[in-house]
Amino acid sequence: MSSKTDLSVTDPLEGGPYFNNLTPPSNFRYDDVLNTEGYKFHVPKRDFVGYGDKPPKDCWPNGAKIAVSFILNYEEGAEHTIWNGDKRSVEFLYEDHFHRNIPLVGKRDLPVESQFEYGIRAGLPRILKLFKKYDYKFTGWFCARALEVHGDYGKLIIACHGNRWRGTMDLAGPDAEAADIRKSFDRLQAATGRTDVPTAYFTGSGSAMHNHVRARVHKERGVPLLYCSDAYADDLPYYVTSPLALDGEKDEGLLMIPYSLTNNDHRFMVAGGNGVACPDDWFELIKHEFDYMYEEGKAGRPAMITVTTHTRIIGKPARLMALKKFMDYIKTKPDVWVCTRAEMAAWWREKYPYDKVGPTSAWTSKNFE
Repeated sequence: MSSKTDLSVTDPLEGGPYFNNLTPPSNFRYDDVLNTEGYKFHVPKRDFVGYGDKPPKDCWPNGAKIAVSFILNYEEGAEHTIWNGDKRSVEFLYEDHFHRNIPLVGKRDLPVESQFEYGIRAGLPRILKLFKKYDYKFTGWFCARALEVHGDYGKLIIACHGNRWRGTMDLAGPDAEAADIRKSFDRLQAATGRTDVPTAYFTGSGSAMHNHVRARVHKERGVPLLYCSDAYADDLPYYVTSPLALDGEKDEGLLMIPYSLTNNDHRFMVAGGNGVACPDDWFELIKHEFDYMYEEGKAGRPAMITVTTHTRIIGKPARLMALKKFMDYIKTKPDVWVCTRAEMAAWWREKYPYDKVGPTSAWTSKNFE
């Protein structure tokens, strides 16, 4: 290991070095020691126009006016904890992190671990019953380590939410990032008994090389990459150039299906004026967003709404009542498409093939007539 770079931790479970802080050491630099496989930055040119005032028309199946994407994040068991071989405990997104958000270092935080356990033990069965009652689909984003430690729900696997529930930017460079992604493939495939997963990803904190690294791993494992949700830039899917085009391969595009931090149950656990405490407040938030976008759809501008949940957060009965009310409400509306992101990606690729339309930043109104 180069003396220029202090890699503070070698994770015994992951088999690779990473930084045990939110920022790398001051002497950190991407050099050949950290990037022996030649990974490249995949940072498409910033696009402030998108679809503009001429978005796709009639873009959903059967004339739907809006698409609803429910997301369920499955993270419990993959969080920072001494139990996972880490140096510290997790520092956020649990019930009382407002006043104790400094992680414990060198020892387990048992009350916090117990709160994460609740998400799978009590929250998830309750959530699954609700979706079954309404016959609604959702997209499951799984941290691979979480599914490894309690794999009974492997049949729900849709997309990858990282190997562990931690940012990829705290990994020690692209090589470590690639090893982390390969480990997630190993774990998800072992837990599900399938070799065709994961087909998509959302990390929420990927490095500027992450898309290129992940696209290469998908190629080497022979698993098609259907979409990426590490994006917030639109209310519709859109294309950017393929990361593999950086290697001289044909540009087949990367479909981005944007995520949402607005209609997200993490608002029950954020402070500083951004959060909600009462379930009815969260219900009103997602209902108003649905109503506005539904009216836009009826006026000829269909879009999508993302409703994001976490097992340990929305799985609490009072909060789940807000989601139930929302499901009750949208059941009364015609022309609503509730779908998985895999279904959305397949539909979009068929209706707007990349070889015809190209990157969204290059599209013109003629593509949408």
